[in-house]
Amino acid sequence: MGYALPATIGPSRICVSISKGVGNAVVRNRLRRRVRGALEACALPSAPVRVLFVVKPAAATAAYDRLAADVGTVVRRLTPVA
Repeated sequence: MGYALPATIGPSRICVSISKGVGNAVVRNRLRRRVRGALEACALPSAPVRVLFVVKPAAATAAYDRLAADVGTVVRRLTPVA
């Protein structure tokens, strides 16, 4: 799940939020690295935005290809909310 807001100044910023319900610190950090890795392959909107990714528990057992596809889908649908 992803949320976006337009940025008034500065570059785009990305935040990955993973609750403790997803797993222990090792699992959460691994997921954070996987999501950031998938984001590197995606093109963010040209206008600066603030993006929040909320990672759900099902992502802990998902294959990287599936996770990267889901992240790519969210990035393609991102439109800043006013």
